Formats: sequence, structure tokens, C-alpha cells
Amino acid sequence: MESKITTGEAKQEFTKQEKVISLFKFIEELNKLKQKVVLKVSDYPWWRSVDSLPDDPENIRVYYRDRVEEEDAENTTDVLLSIHKPEFQSCPDPDPSFENWLEWGWNDYRYKARIKEFVFRPLDQTLLPGELSDDDRERIDEENHTYKEFFTDSEERVAAFRAWTEEREKWAAKQKILARTRDFFLELYKISIDLDRDSETLELVVADGFIKDRGMPELDHPILTRRVKIRHDAVENTIYITDTDVETELYTVMFQSMDGINLSSINHMRDDLHQNDYHPLDRNELPVFLKIFIHQLSSESVYSEDGIPDNWQKKERLLMYRNPCYILRKRMDGALKAIEQIIEHVEETGAVPAPIADIVEGGKIDIPEDTDESSIEEQLAAVGGESVDILLSKEANKEQLEIARRIERYNAVLVQGPPGTGKTHTIANLMGHFLAQGKSVLVTSHTQKALSVLKEKVAPGLQSLCVSMLDDSNVDMEKSIDGITSYMSQYTSFEVKKEMESLGQERKQIIRDLADTRKKLFSIINQECNCIVYNGEDISPSAAAKFVQENSETLSYIPGTVHLYEPLPLSFAELSELYRSNGVITAEDESEFDHELPSPEEVMSPNHFEANCNSLDSARTHLKAISANKNWEVQNLPAESKILIRTPFGMLTLDYPEVEAVDQLRNYVSGFPKVEPWMQHCAVDGKKGEAYKQLWLRLVQQIQDTSAYAENLTVEKFGKEVQILSQDPHFAEAMKQLLDKYNQGGKIGKLTLMFNKQLEAALKGATVNGQPPQSAEDCQLILHVMEMKSMQDQCASYWNDLIARHGVPAFYDLDALEPERVAANYIPYIQRYLDWFQSEYEVLTMRMSAVGLACDVIFQSNPLDTEMMSAEKILMAIGDTLPKICNIFEVVKTITDTQKELDQNRSILQLGKRMYSGVCKALLMAAEAYDSRTYRDAFAMLEETYAKTSLKAKREDYLNRLSPVAPQWADAIRGRDGIHGEAIVPSDIADAWKWKQYYGIIEKITAEPFPELQKRSLALSKEYRRITAQYAEKSAWYNLLRRTEHDISMKQALIGWKQTVKKIGKGTGKNAPMYRAKARELMVKCQSAVPGWIMPIGKALESLNPRTNKFDIIIIDEASQSDISSLAILYMGRKLVIVGDDKQVSPMAVGVQIDKMNVLKEMYIAGKIPNDHLYDAKTSIYDIAATTFQPLMLHEHFRCVPEIIGFSNWLSYDFKIKPLRDCSNSVLLPAVVNYRVADGERIGKTNPNEAKSVVALMQACMEQPEYAGKTFGIISLLGDEQVKKLQEEIYSHIDPKDVSERRILCGNASNFQGDERDVIFLSVVDCANGNGPVSKQAFGVDDAYRKRYNVAASRAKDQLWVVDSLDPANDLKPGDIRKMLIDYSLNPESVTIANAKIEAKAESPFESAVARFLTVRGYHLVQQWKVGAYRLDMVAVCGRKKVAIECDGERWHSGEDKIREDMERQTILERLGWQFIRIRGSEYYRDPDKTMDRVVAELTDDGIEPEEAAVMQDTGGRDTELLQRVKQRAYAIIHQDGEDDPNLDERTVEAALDPKNDVIGAVVEKPEELELPKADPVLESSDEGTPEVTSVVEMKPASVPEADIPETVEMPAVILKPVQEIVVKVRKNNPEPEQMTILDMQDDKPEQMMFPGMEEPAPDAEDIIALLEITGTQYVDKRANGGSLWIIGGYELSETVRKAKALGFTFHFKKEGGRATRNQPGWWAK
Repeated sequence: MESKITTGEAKQEFTKQEKVISLFKFIEELNKLKQKVVLKVSDYPWWRSVDSLPDDPENIRVYYRDRVEEEDAENTTDVLLSIHKPEFQSCPDPDPSFENWLEWGWNDYRYKARIKEFVFRPLDQTLLPGELSDDDRERIDEENHTYKEFFTDSEERVAAFRAWTEEREKWAAKQKILARTRDFFLELYKISIDLDRDSETLELVVADGFIKDRGMPELDHPILTRRVKIRHDAVENTIYITDTDVETELYTVMFQSMDGINLSSINHMRDDLHQNDYHPLDRNELPVFLKIFIHQLSSESVYSEDGIPDNWQKKERLLMYRNPCYILRKRMDGALKAIEQIIEHVEETGAVPAPIADIVEGGKIDIPEDTDESSIEEQLAAVGGESVDILLSKEANKEQLEIARRIERYNAVLVQGPPGTGKTHTIANLMGHFLAQGKSVLVTSHTQKALSVLKEKVAPGLQSLCVSMLDDSNVDMEKSIDGITSYMSQYTSFEVKKEMESLGQERKQIIRDLADTRKKLFSIINQECNCIVYNGEDISPSAAAKFVQENSETLSYIPGTVHLYEPLPLSFAELSELYRSNGVITAEDESEFDHELPSPEEVMSPNHFEANCNSLDSARTHLKAISANKNWEVQNLPAESKILIRTPFGMLTLDYPEVEAVDQLRNYVSGFPKVEPWMQHCAVDGKKGEAYKQLWLRLVQQIQDTSAYAENLTVEKFGKEVQILSQDPHFAEAMKQLLDKYNQGGKIGKLTLMFNKQLEAALKGATVNGQPPQSAEDCQLILHVMEMKSMQDQCASYWNDLIARHGVPAFYDLDALEPERVAANYIPYIQRYLDWFQSEYEVLTMRMSAVGLACDVIFQSNPLDTEMMSAEKILMAIGDTLPKICNIFEVVKTITDTQKELDQNRSILQLGKRMYSGVCKALLMAAEAYDSRTYRDAFAMLEETYAKTSLKAKREDYLNRLSPVAPQWADAIRGRDGIHGEAIVPSDIADAWKWKQYYGIIEKITAEPFPELQKRSLALSKEYRRITAQYAEKSAWYNLLRRTEHDISMKQALIGWKQTVKKIGKGTGKNAPMYRAKARELMVKCQSAVPGWIMPIGKALESLNPRTNKFDIIIIDEASQSDISSLAILYMGRKLVIVGDDKQVSPMAVGVQIDKMNVLKEMYIAGKIPNDHLYDAKTSIYDIAATTFQPLMLHEHFRCVPEIIGFSNWLSYDFKIKPLRDCSNSVLLPAVVNYRVADGERIGKTNPNEAKSVVALMQACMEQPEYAGKTFGIISLLGDEQVKKLQEEIYSHIDPKDVSERRILCGNASNFQGDERDVIFLSVVDCANGNGPVSKQAFGVDDAYRKRYNVAASRAKDQLWVVDSLDPANDLKPGDIRKMLIDYSLNPESVTIANAKIEAKAESPFESAVARFLTVRGYHLVQQWKVGAYRLDMVAVCGRKKVAIECDGERWHSGEDKIREDMERQTILERLGWQFIRIRGSEYYRDPDKTMDRVVAELTDDGIEPEEAAVMQDTGGRDTELLQRVKQRAYAIIHQDGEDDPNLDERTVEAALDPKNDVIGAVVEKPEELELPKADPVLESSDEGTPEVTSVVEMKPASVPEADIPETVEMPAVILKPVQEIVVKVRKNNPEPEQMTILDMQDDKPEQMMFPGMEEPAPDAEDIIALLEITGTQYVDKRANGGSLWIIGGYELSETVRKAKALGFTFHFKKEGGRATRNQPGWWAK
């Protein structure tokens, strides 16, 4: 596998920071290439020293900025220089004695006053002396009867002339000064115009401190410059140069080329300048600074206060001299400084804003999927720019909403804004939204024009939050700070937030109301236009109405209204059951159910009721029995929850005790055994304690021990019978001896017994199983039995003493064998009673207390009782009294519970509406009477009625489902009204429902208040805007207050800056530098308080520091005009909105060398950033952004009337622009005018005659009332040379006041981008000059010409004039953009018609786009070309050549069969000689321009060139009366006839002045080619006082020598008016004035004679008919009958009309013709 190796190293990876640094270094170096270092002040376009100003203190005033101790508070003007334009004064009137002797020019200050040496007078009018001298006789001419009089003949006349001459010389001297002032005024006026036009590239500065270098002769430049402003006050006709708030700058670039100087001192002097802010017009402190500066720069230096000293370079190298001056130069922006700061910041911190990172790195972004489908009301709201979350406070559209949404998701939004699409309005709206979010915003642009009105368009309540810094003034900053501090003093964030919340709720309600209203409007319109869709079927409104009409009698029984478009809510089966319920469920049943009849389960059953009644009776009987048996009287008080018991021992009043307490007491008492006497004694002994208690404890212990011993003995005796026979008390001892004997193993013999009687007694005293003890075990058993007997006896002793004596059997009487076992059963009782008072008595008393029993009463306590008696009473009460009381409690509880249950049952029967139920009433009565039988009967009624509940529930369900849809129908069924109360549903109920639906729908369609809804929608929209503006305002201020109100230093900075600026004043006070420094410090803090900033890019880069100044959002307007050096502004934004248009003018890159630029590109960015090849001096910010961000296009056009924007829409935007301007609100018709200059001639890059025509047309417009208040602009489509020519014409013919008031601007397309005027004149400039078609001008490299024409043709709001010197049919080739413009201006409708045809014939948007592209470029296309059985998408035709163009895309040529058919067709047609160009949809939509460039190249290769399919013809009817007036007046202006004659023959002039008719012949170029009659330059008056002859040549007086004419004034040339301009006035006695096609002069002007050969020939009737027949023109001649001569046709007869004009026939066009033409278009003449 082969691989192409381009380098020996792997591709280097760069970090994001490295890429950014490389990019900005490239931009920095590229920017340096564009800057030219000027070393000599004379190299600037204009400069003027203060010393060279005319000496005219009355009109020119210089205001110096001398630093003083303290400023004059009343004199704080910022004016540096004022120049008033003076008017010339009239020449002093000459004395009548010599007035007629004065030569021509006596009243012109430029010439000396001359007199005639002599004159000839008629003899009969001359008074001669009586005697004639020889001299007198020589003066007399007898032949001519004249007398020769000399001026010196009268000494008085000579003296008068001399006196007048002295006075006149003073006047002339004054006028020369005024002339110089006027010239200077004009200079500055031109500069003001230039600055207004090119404010982004030019600046005016005041400068001083000129430096010269002996070694650099070319150096002569001031070191200090300070930007100033210039303005023209049209009212005062005064120009003011005013100071600005910018600092004075040090022009340091010139020092870079100087050797041998102390460069380090420059930084020190710059700091000094920054600190003290020296002004170039300061005459006090500045000289010191300059002197120090030059001496620190070099020791070989000299400072001069009085200009350039002689021979200074002989002694010194450097010279610094004072020469305050004004300079017009290329503007110095802050781009380089900003770029340096950016590079440093990235190197230090690595910080790269996200948008720039996207540009240099690319990568991927997450695009959220928008799956939500908007409702129709949401879509309509978006069209109006309405949103819940986005606060657009002014009129808006969906594009603005989309911008606001995108900026939340992405780092940048690219907005394509075609001309007039409301970019400024959009930006103002977005700015308001962002401010409301609490974001900081910078809006910037390449030009001031785009920003000039932006702040005015921001909602008024937000304007104080924005600072517009378009010039070098702090005025707007002061206004904003005033507004902010004022607001902060009046409101708190808490107050504003409350208002916000209230406005927010109101706004949401308006949005809901708007949505509802629009939904209704849409529904109405939709219903009116579409079929009615009901239940899945559609029917036309007319068919539905017919159905309603035909069935109104039979199907209209469903009452009331129904919910429309709903199907029948119940099925037929459900309706049947609903109607059946009418019969099953009676009205009484309904009533019972309405009274909330309980279910039988909810009510006590009859058996339960009977049982409760019986239980209650039994309990009451039992209570009575208790009372009777005990002689107690018991009374139950349930109302008081008390029990009264009267006993022998007292009255007991007891509350109903707690059940649990009674249970505890009863359980205790019932578990207490019957108390016997011994128990009482035991309890008493236990209570006595110690000795008494020990007796009983001994008994217990003895019983326990005996029982335990007996238990063990029982095991031991098992199977053995032991009898103790001996009664001897010592028997036990004997048995022990015997035991010992056996244990010792001894045997007992007789001998042993003989000697030991004890053993014998032991053997005889007891037996085991009838035998004497035989072993030790037997002995042991006998001993144990004897021990057992002893223990029993002891136990019997205790028992009998403590218990048996109280009536209990004796111990041995308990059991014959085991009495201890019986006695053990008494132990628990003994123990219980022994400890009873200590352990149980307290429990008893507590439980008695819990039920409310008093112990002393129950126990009948008596302090005199013995302990035994007291114990007896207590124990007796336990056994008798307490159980009975517990029994009473239980009986009372039974009564209470039973009664409560019965009461609850009665409550259930009386709950809510049940008290009105008959069944419940019956049950209640039986319950209250405790009548079980009646209760049982009433309960049966309840069960019977309730059994219908299921059907009732279904009925209610059906009615509930029916009610929302048909409430009145449901009510009718409920009320059993008419047929709706029957038990059977009507069989045609479905048809009746359909009838009801159709009826309601038709009624709604015809009855909806559509106009009212429209008014409401409009009113709500306005209210939405109002409330949104208020909400946005409050939100923005809330965010500001929340950020600042806790920051005291912020408020101090705001107030401090404002007061400090006031103290600066003019800046001439001693403390002014200190105040300026403080103001700069405070400004940094103030900037963070103001969230909105508006300033041009140059100003922003100059004023802001990219390191510290950061904005949440930067909006860049007209980004397509900003070159890549402006990328520095992007560094300050976290997010960007880039607004521009790649179809408009881009940076021009003038003066940048491509080779050097390519070297820089290779050095810095090649291979590092995406699309590095696109970065050059012609690349705009918009172009760069377009490589990364998807553009969003603004479509709605607001500026121009549709006819004007139509050209750009067709040329550049593929008809995507939607014009919204109503043309009816403009009276300037037609909106697009073509004006052909017949005598236009291109000279170099100018067309002087075209320039004159443009200015004359503009003058003519300004004079018409329809143009009152309109603004004007002139755009040259060729270059700046024509701009200068046009500007000269403006200076010469239009007063500066009018220029100012009408905002007249003259420039190229770039000068107008972002600007607009009411009326625009386009000067095409080019002319064929009689040499046939000119070179074709296509769209140019990078579409430069198309962009230029697009901008130029879209600046006019009301009217666009295309002024040209070309015949588009003959002078221009197809595809020439000039031809496109001129053709469009002749017939704007043709473009719309052509586009409509393309759309109609195209089968897809793809085809339509391709066809429009090629048509715009002048190709002759035929769509849907048929070739036999086949059809082609489109065919490009050129003469006899043609090429098929096919558009392939998956949507239009999809499917295998279709593709195969297309390929077969192409194969067949190619065989027949056809050539094909195929365009793939994927290729086209990926890069349309590149794709179409390929298509154009292939067409060219195939010999297909642009050609017109058909000549565009003027549709006629565009020559309005207003247009004729303008043209007539312009003609008069051009031909120096400034007066209008009311007797003018307008019809004749109409044709004569039409610039497209060659009526006016060529001007005679050389005066000598025309022989003129000689005339005396001095006119003599006839007796009648009427001059007989006036020369057409303005002759220079021969008596005025050239030496006497000032050098600045040229000798007046011989001005020859062309013969066509000779004005002839027909005398009043002329018998046929109507035949004269001439212009009259005013009556008070001298008549002029017609020269021989200039008489207009009389029309020849025969010649005109011959002409018409030769040309084959159809005509109708009605002149014989007093009618007219008609020629039938339109503008295609223009050449015939022109020739007829030469024959003396002037034809007039009439679109609708006349009866003679049968209303066909035609031309008529008399």
C-alpha cells in the first residue's frame, strides 16, 4: 500500500490557545500591512495651519485651549474653530454722471473699474458751444451725425469717478477677504461631507509640535494629535470644529525610522502626556512639554516658538517648532493595541471565549431535537414575535424569537440580514431582551450609520441602561448615569420585583387571551374555507346547510345547544336504557334518590334494631333489680353522663367512668377470693409488720420445708412399708447406733444384742416391710420417717395456732397422709394477704379512684375502728360493694351503648337531605318509638327503593356523559319533558344528532363575531407589546438594582464620575488633568454598572480592554463590512450574535500586497485553524462566522416599497425577501425610474453630463411639494472619481443648508451600506461613447459587482432613479449586470412575471432555484422542453445551440424505475446529438455557488453564452404627472433656464424633454465651429427702450487687461450655448403660436431673435405618411375630420416616433389607445 508523504514529520497538534495566538498574530501583522506611516504633513489629503487661516475675525474665530489657573465657569464651549460663510457685499453705486461710462466688470471685485475713453453721441442730442474749436470739429462725424465725447471732458465727472474708485477699492479689498473665507468655508464643508460619508476611515485632528530631522528631509510631522469633530450649522451657515473627550495622542510611529535618538524617553513623555493631557492648542504649558520632549529625544536639538528658523540644520540635528494645524487623515483605530492585549491575555491565562474556540477548533455541538409540535395559536404568536419566555418589547417576528432561542443553546448565532429587513430594529429588540435577563450587551458595527438610531429604537424605559458612544463625547454616558442614579434613588429591587410579578401575571393572562382569540379566528377562517369534518366524515358547508333545511321538521327534536364536532356521546343501546329508566324509576324514586337515600347496609337492620330495643329494656330492668335487692337507689343521667347511687352508707355521684378503668376494677374484684377470718387476721398481721408477720412467715417456711422433705421421702419409701412401733423418745438414738453398726460392716448377733440393749430396742422398735431393719438403708429410712413426723408436728403447731383457730380444720385434719401438701395450697393466700396492704391496697385505691369511687366512703372508714375492723370493712367491700358498683357501671354502659347505637341510626336517617325523604322519615318515626314492627315495614320500603340504585346510577352516568355535550337534552330527559320522558328512545336519534351538529356548525360559521375578534386580537397584540415592554424594563432594572444596591462603591463611582466630568469643563484648568485621571479610574467601575453599550468596532477596540472588559453578549451589525482585524471584538464576548449579509459589500483590502499577505498566512495560520485559506484582507467577520455557525435569515423587508427591493430580491436573494412596505403610502410614483442621459459620455471613470443630470434631477425633485422633507442620496456604481464629480455639482448648485436638511449624501455603495434615504439616484457612469457594445460586466470576482449593485439598489425607501447613458439593447450584452439594472428600471414587473413563470413550470424547489440562478445571469432558458415523447427539466439556448440541464434529487427523481427511465432517455437523446448537464441535489444544497459555477463553466464549454429570451419592454403607464414635472424642471436647470413659464406648451415639452428621445442634438464642442453674427459688446438702447439684439456669447471686455485680473480668478471664457438651447419667444402678434414647439422666457426678460437656419420646419403631411408606410407601421388618419393621426403599437415604435419628430410631428403615447385604435395602445399627433 502506497502513502503520499508530504513531510518527514508527523502532523503537529496545536492547543486551542496556540491556535488563537497564531490567529491574532496573523491579524496583527496583516493590520500593519494596511497602515501607512505618514512622515510629512503635506502627504495627508488635507491640512491647514492655524496661521494660514484667512484674516477675517468677523467670520473666523479661533478658540485656544490655554491651561489657566481656574476656568471661566460661564465660558465652557467646546468650539475650537468657527467659520461663518459670509455673503458678498454689493459694490458701491456709481454716480450717474459716469455710470454709463463704466466698462463691463465694474461691480466685480476681482477686476479694476475701467471706463470708456470716449463715446459717440447723436449730434441732435449733443449740446455744443457756440463757437467750435478745431478739436470739437474733429470729434464731429458729419456722415453719421455723431459727436465723439471723451470721459475727461467733465472735470466733475472725473472727480466723482476718483472718489468712487477709492470707496470701491476698500470694498474690493473686503470682498477678497470674504472670498478667501468663503473658499476656506467650502474646504471645511467638503471635509464635513467626506467625514460624514467615510467616518469609519477618516478623522479630523488638531495637531502641533512639528518635528524635522536633518538626516530625514522627508520628515515634517507634528507629534501631538487630538481627534476633533466638525459640524455644519445649516441655520447659521457656520461650520464648527469642536473638541472631543478623547485624550491627546503621541504620534510615535515616525520614530521607528529615526536612528540615534533616545527612544526610552518616548515612553516617559507618553506617561507625562497621559497624566497632564496637553492640548495642541495650549499656548501656556504645551511649549514646555515640547521643549523637554525634543531635548530628551536628542541633545542635538532645538525648539522654536516662531516657526522654522533659518539654517537651523547647520547647528542641530532635530527641530521642534510650533505650528498648530488641522489634519484630515486616515482614522487610527485601536485594533493593534487590542490584539496585543488579547495575545498577552491568552498567553498569561489561556482563556479563550467559546465562540472563538468554535472558530479555531471546530468540533461537535449538541443540537437539541425539537420534537414539540406548536399549536396554531403558538405559530401565529411566533409570527408576531410573541413568547412567554422571550421579552421582545417592540414589534417582532419569528426570526427574532429564533435568534433569542438559539443564543441560549449555542455560543454564537449568525444572522443574515438582507437590505431593509429591520436589522437595527431586531438588534434593539434583542438588546432589550438581553438586558431584561440581566446580561451585559455590547452592540457594535463597522460603521456609525448602522448604530446611529439604535438607542432611539430601544424601549424608552431601557435607554438609560444603554450608552451610545458613536463619537468622542461623554454626553450620552452622562445621560445614562443620570438615569441610573435617579432610578436607584427612587426604587429598590424589592419594590421593582413586586411590580415585575404583577406585570408577569398580567402578561401571561394576555398571552392566554391572545391564544384563545387567535384560535377562534383561525377556526372561523378554517371552517369557512374547508369542509366540515364530523365523526370522521367531511361535508361541505353548503351540503350541511341543505341537510339541515330538508330535515328541520323531522329531526329537530333534540332541544337546546350541543357541543359542536362531537359524536353522539351515547350508543343507541345506552340511550335505550336511559329512556327505559324513565318508566322504571318513578318521580318519587327520583325524589328519594335526590334526598340521598341511604343504602340498607348503611341503616340498622330490623333484627339488629329489635335486639337493641330488647337489650335496652333488659338493662333497664336489671338496673331496677339491683336497686331493689340492695336497697340501693340507682339513677342514670345520660344527658349529664352521670350515675347517682343512694346507698345505706351515703350518696354516690359518679361520672361515666372509662370502660377500661371499670374493666380493671371489675377484674380485680372478681379475682379476689372470698375473705375468711384467718385471711383478715393474716392481712392485719401483715399490716402490723415484723413480729406478727414473722409468725406467718415461719408457718409458710415450715409448710414449704415439710412438703419438700415429704416429697423426697416418698421416693425413698417407694415399695417399702415402715412402721414405728416404739414410743420411746430415745428410739431415734438407738436407730442411729444401729445405723452406725451397719455402716461399720458389723454383724448383729445375739451376743451383740445381749451387750447392747439399744440395738435390740432399735431392731424391735420399727419394721420395714414387716421386718426389723436389716441394713443401713433400712435404718436410714426409719430415721427419715421419724424426722418427717417431727416436722409435721411442728407444722401442725404453727398451723393450728394461726389458722385453725379461725374455723379452718386442724393441720392433721387437712389430710390423713399428707396434710402438708394441703397446707401448701394456703401459702399463696398467706403471702398475698400478708403483703396485701403493702402491695395491693394501693392498686385497689387507684382503680377505685379511676372510676370515681371515694375509698373512705366505700370502705366506711372510721378512725375509731380497730385495725381488724377496718380491714374487715375493706375486704368486705371488695367482696360485696365493689362488685355491685361494677355491675351498675356495666348495666349503665349497656344502656348507654345501645342508646348511642340507636341514636346513630337516627342520625343516619336525618343526615343531609334524608330528613326530607319519605322512607327515612318512616324509619325515623319507628326508631324514635322503638317500634320494631313498624321499623321492619319501613326498612322493607327502603330495600325496595334502593334496589333501583343500579339503574339510577346508569341513568346518572348516561346523563352526565350527555350533559357536557347536550345539556338541554339531558335536562329534558331528567325532567321527562315530552318525548324525552317516554320509555322508548326515538329510532332516528342518530340522524337527529347529526342534524343538531350541522345546524350548530352552520350557525356558528355564520354568527361568529369575526370583526370583533380581529379588533380584539389587534388590541391584545398592542397590549402584549405594552406590557412586555414594561415587564422587560422592570426586569432589566431589577437585575441592575440587585447587582448594585448593596455596592456602595458602585454608587460612589457613578456619582463621582458625573461630578468629576463637570469639573473638567473645557479641560484648560490647572486641575483638569487630575480630574481626567480620576474620571478614567471611576469609568472602569461605572462601566460595570451600565449593562448596555453601543459603539462602532473601532471605538470599542480603542476604548475597551479585552483583558478586563467582558460582555455576556456581543451583537455585531453589518459584520460583512468588518474585516478580520475586527475579530478582536469577539474576544470580549461570551456569546455572539453576528448580523450581516454576504450578499452585500465586503472589505476591499485596498493597498494590501497579496504576496506579503500569503507569507503571513503561511507563517502563522496555515494548517493550524480550519479554512485557513479563507483568511485574508477581503474576508469579513461574517465570512469567518459562516464557516462555523449556521445562518438564520431575516426575510421581512420594511424599508423599500416592493418595486424598489424587487431588483435585489431577484438579483441576490432568490425571491426569499418578503416586502411588507405598503406602496400606497408613497406619492413618489413611479417608485423606480429610468432616466437616460442622451449626451452622456464617459471620460476616464467619470461621466460629467450624467453627473449634471443627476444633480439637476435632484434639484428638480427638491422643488416639488411631493418631495417635501424627503432625504436624498447619490451612489456612483463605477468609482469614487464619479463621486467627486457629483460632489462638485452639488457644491456648485445646492445650498449647504439644503444639503444638511435633506441629508444629501454622495458616495459609493460601501458608503451607503447600513444607511438609507428616501430617494436615491444611481449613476451608472458607463457609456458606449458611440463605439458599440461595451465590455461585459458580470458579477465580478467574489461577486463584487453584484454585492455593489445589491447595496446600491436597496438604499431608497420611496423612489429609486437609475440614471444611465447606455442603450441596454445595443450597448450592453446579455448577462451584464448593468443591463439587468437598466432593464429592471424600465420594467420592474418583468422580473416578477419571469419568476412566476419559472415557479409555474418548475416541478420542484430545486429546479426553481437552478432556473432562477441561470436566468439572473442572462441565460435563455426554456423549461419543460418537449422532445418527442420526452420532456427535459430545462434547456439552455444560445442561438441554434442548446444544452439540457437535469436536476437529480432523491425527492424528485427517486426510485429505481425512475432513475432507469432517466438514464434511458439521456442515452437516446445523446444519440440524437443532445448534450446534458446533470446537477445533483446533494451537491447543490451543500454548496450552491460552487455547483452553479461548475454548471456555468460547462455551459461555456458547450458554447452556451447568456442571451436574452425576449426583450424587456416597458409596460407603459409609468410616466406620471409628477415624473414629467421633475423631468421638465431638470431640463430647465440643465439648460440654465431657471424660470417656469405658465404659458408653456406642456404636451410639446413632454416629448421634447424626454431623455430617451433624441430631441436635443449634440452640444457644439468648439465655439469656433459656429459662426455667430458680430455684435457690439456695448448695448445701445432704442427709443422704445427695448434691446433689439442680444449676443449669445458672453464676451470678456477687451478693455480689461489680463494683468488686472487676480491670479485666483480665471479669465471668463467665451461661453457658447448650443443651438438647441437658444430660447426664442414668439411675439404676441404671431398668428399661429400653437405650432411653435419652443420655450417662452419670462415677460420681463428681453426678447431674443431667431438666428438664420434655426427656424423649425413646418410639418409635412405627405412625408409622415410616407414614413409610416415605408416602416410598415399601422396607422389611422382622422385629421381630415378634425381628429388625430394615430399609429398603432407600443414602445416598439420608439424609433418611428423619433423619426417622425424630425419631420415635425410630435406623437404622444396612450396605453389604452382610443376609438380609432379600438382601444389598442397607440401614439397620436395632430
